[in-house]
Amino acid sequence: MNNKLLNIVNSFLILICLTSVFGGFIYRFYSLNKLGLIISLILTVISFIIIQYFYLISNKKTRRFEKKTVDKKDTRYCLSLKIFSAGAYLLTLILCFYILFNHQTAAAIVSPWQIAPKYFFIVYSLATLFLIGNAIVNKKFALPLIMFHYFLSFSIALIIYKLGYGYDPFIHQATENLIDKTGAVEPKPFYYLGQYAIVVIIHKITAMPIVWLDKIILPLLAALFLPITLWRVLKSWFDSVNLNLILILALLALGFPFLIITTPQNLAYFLLILAILSGLICKNYYDYLIILLLSSTSAITHPVAGIPALIFCAFLAVYHSDKAKIKKYFYPILIIITIFILPALFYFLNTNLSAAATSHTLIQRINPLRLNIPGQENFILNFVYFYGFNLKFILASLTLMGIFIAWKHQEQCKILWLYLTLSTALFTSYLITAKLPFAFLINYERDDYPQRILLAACLFLLPFFILSIYVLLEKIAKQNTFVIVSFSVFLSLVLSACLYMTYPRYDNYFNSHGYSVSSADINAVNWINENAKTDFIVLANQQVSAAALSQFGFKKYYGDGQIFYYPIPTSSPLYQYYLDMVYKKPSRETMLAVMNLVGVNQGYFVLNKYWRAFTKILDQAKLSADSWEKIDNGEVYVFKYEKK
Repeated sequence: MNNKLLNIVNSFLILICLTSVFGGFIYRFYSLNKLGLIISLILTVISFIIIQYFYLISNKKTRRFEKKTVDKKDTRYCLSLKIFSAGAYLLTLILCFYILFNHQTAAAIVSPWQIAPKYFFIVYSLATLFLIGNAIVNKKFALPLIMFHYFLSFSIALIIYKLGYGYDPFIHQATENLIDKTGAVEPKPFYYLGQYAIVVIIHKITAMPIVWLDKIILPLLAALFLPITLWRVLKSWFDSVNLNLILILALLALGFPFLIITTPQNLAYFLLILAILSGLICKNYYDYLIILLLSSTSAITHPVAGIPALIFCAFLAVYHSDKAKIKKYFYPILIIITIFILPALFYFLNTNLSAAATSHTLIQRINPLRLNIPGQENFILNFVYFYGFNLKFILASLTLMGIFIAWKHQEQCKILWLYLTLSTALFTSYLITAKLPFAFLINYERDDYPQRILLAACLFLLPFFILSIYVLLEKIAKQNTFVIVSFSVFLSLVLSACLYMTYPRYDNYFNSHGYSVSSADINAVNWINENAKTDFIVLANQQVSAAALSQFGFKKYYGDGQIFYYPIPTSSPLYQYYLDMVYKKPSRETMLAVMNLVGVNQGYFVLNKYWRAFTKILDQAKLSADSWEKIDNGEVYVFKYEKK
């Protein structure tokens, strides 16, 4: 990919970030109505022109020193090999997408691998193998092909789950739809704004459906900008184009599970990664401005990733300063801020909550690194889980190797110690945050926020991982053809194993438990909406609640706007009543209690067929309810309760 095309793509990233930042601020302090949209776009265009001016200035001095390379003409044999390798990859890529689209489902499933056929992994492995061949013989077109492979790897859930994957996206999509219609949704927090702004503004400009935009935006942006950013870094670090391309492909072995579904937190992580990688090649004010823009967009999207990104910008500014006194005094201050700012923010969230609510000890939160050798299943599944179970151990070993390599080449890798310092400070922040109770969350969600800080800490170790992988690839490249081919096959198998582990799984080693929204859920919430003659309340699981959001948005609140009529989120008091219905007994007393809580005369209890102890709960609910309805041949049952 030539420099002009790279610059065009980079300009596109700048436009996205500027639109997100200005749109987010306009939304927060005003509204994203027509006037708000116009103001956001005007500010975006003006800022874009200013940034491009900085780009022209920063490149004036370096442009005349750039070496022009002349491509050698390919022999007929080389040209045929390039055409074959590119054609073979594109055919297998198309076949992969065909298989996925042919196995879309609206049923309630735990894992996409319940639907996608096993031979999909054979085709995916072949595609990966052909792509490695392209990286070796077809350097000019290999990077765009790698982008396609990234998108394929990140879009399995996007394609398989016809109605949508996960739970949080339904909440965000409903919010974005409401913003589009009314211009604003109260209350307006200082987070999530980045995603809401970019989705709503693109929708208003292009008329693309909000739900579709929300689903695709992160997998698409990640597939486009992550390989390009890696390419820029590796090109400045290492000389071998072939190894750089293979390294970009090999990084899919990390899985990046947070890039397969669009949420504000995941989008903020993605922007943090781009900022981290861009910091490695920051040489002038323009480069720094781009990193600051990425970090600002991350911060306005989600603070858990955005705050470390902004702190990183401050570290980077101090690092590139020529004054020793600034480094002497500001480094310790920034380290202290990094350690304590996130725990302090979470502490204020817990101010009025009892510390006794803590459900886990610190030791339980940290999984020790140990080698795990599965041997209960067939060879293929054992290989997959050998990689999956030991991924933390593998990553830790490669990171330590990268730190050792950086230590041996301290002069060239001086900036990497900045990354190690930040990672260590964030890990300390994680240890402190892990001691907080998070009593405002349901028990099984209380580890989420500390784990998010831990992930941010790990992301700052990415340069060390890249360094160690490149050294390994360099050593393999010096071996004979048999070793190189064997490694290529092994890498394609590892990436296939990683793809399997990246998504929810349902097998003899692991059960992800979380079912998807199904057509039966959609039919159930529509039936309830038509059946109810007055105000009502519904006790249902998360996915049924998500289905209601997708159909009716934020239709009804009770208790001065504090309680949504479905259990959203799980911290809602309704969700505990629902758990009492399914784990204790589906009693009339429980339903009357929740109806009295919100002041309504009708209540519905929704039971999905996949729920544990379904038969027992079904029989008990039939006895306690006034009436009941079977949806989609018994996939879902709806029980109606009325005050006498």
